[in-house]
Amino acid sequence: MAVTHNIVSIGTTATTISSAVSDREGHSVLVQNPSSSVTVYIGGDGVTTSSYGVALAGGSDISIDLQQGEILYGVVASSTQAVNVLRAGN
Repeated sequence: MAVTHNIVSIGTTATTISSAVSDREGHSVLVQNPSSSVTVYIGGDGVTTSSYGVALAGGSDISIDLQQGEILYGVVASSTQAVNVLRAGN
């Protein structure tokens, strides 16, 4: 099992946070929003600030398991917000 990490800058259009490559099994993803005030909205490819799966408030984190071929996206209402991403799995 490989563990990787990076910082992803989320913008005002759906931005890929992490994806499970189609030729591998899934992996677990932990997304941390280090902001004290900006909310990051997380969901599928159609995520917007009004149509989302999870609102990740500043200072929060979420863990999700992605299966083969799945992609996790994020969006913010204005400007950009960096999120910390930690992945474990194939």
